[in-house]
Amino acid sequence: MTEQTSNGIVIDKSGSKVNIILDMSMWDLFELCKARYNMHHNMNRTLPMSKKSQALDSGGLAHEGLEVYFNKLKEGIHYNDRMHAALQRMRLVSCDPDQCNLNEEETKRVIQAVEESCDYWRFEDEQMEVLEVERVFAYVLFEDDYVRIIISGKIDVLYNMPQIGRASEYKNLPMDHKTYSREFEVPHLSNQFQNYCVATGSHYLICNRIGLHDPEAKTPKPSEEKFKRVPLSYDPLILEDWKNNTIHGILHEYLECVATGVWRMNFTSCWKFNRKCEYYEVCDTSGAENKLYKLTEGFLVSSPWDVTAKLKKD
Repeated sequence: MTEQTSNGIVIDKSGSKVNIILDMSMWDLFELCKARYNMHHNMNRTLPMSKKSQALDSGGLAHEGLEVYFNKLKEGIHYNDRMHAALQRMRLVSCDPDQCNLNEEETKRVIQAVEESCDYWRFEDEQMEVLEVERVFAYVLFEDDYVRIIISGKIDVLYNMPQIGRASEYKNLPMDHKTYSREFEVPHLSNQFQNYCVATGSHYLICNRIGLHDPEAKTPKPSEEKFKRVPLSYDPLILEDWKNNTIHGILHEYLECVATGVWRMNFTSCWKFNRKCEYYEVCDTSGAENKLYKLTEGFLVSSPWDVTAKLKKD
């Protein structure tokens, strides 16, 4: 028998060991700020939809359409029909205020960008053998007599790419969709990307970048600059460093927070990328009771985050 706690830990009631279940979005947030992680994942407090970042909704809306598109591609559906189904899904989601908080102009920009991206990559996509879409996984990263660390995640597309004008054939290749409005370097040492490679046994990953640049700008960007599929390769030693680094952090930092109940504030993360943390006013309030009041009054209680919800339970 097991008992799920509120902080990503499953206690084995038989007394054999403790299971720690985390995904990389949780781990990234923990490393960014322990207090922020605690309020978001342990206390399950989130902002009302009207106050959430539009950037998150842009990416979420794009993912809705691309999930339909690549599922239809997997089924062998003709381009026109899979594109129609993808755009239809995005329009339906964009009309639901509980799922999307984008205004009409931003919604139109995301839908147009996804359509243009799929059209730009149509020939290459039709060479793919799509294995899975929105593939959810969980694997044991570390285990001893007392602790088992289970890392989970969800891969946007997992596919094989045959050797057509390439040096070699790629198998079990993960692809991750990323929308963006400003140019930036794809983070090679991303926890998320390295996790995907370890989970799939692949040393390669494709970052599918979809530019949300203004299509009506005086000098609009050409498709080859807006839509890029950036290949990333990972040496086995790099992935081994990632595994060791993550294991050490979970065993020595995460478990300490769980054991002591102290989730330390990281004041250098109050502002990141010119954006204020959503819990800033809570941390900037004097006294534990006042902090709890502000958190209770200003935030909604959400369902616990569980990226592995689709996995069948054994």
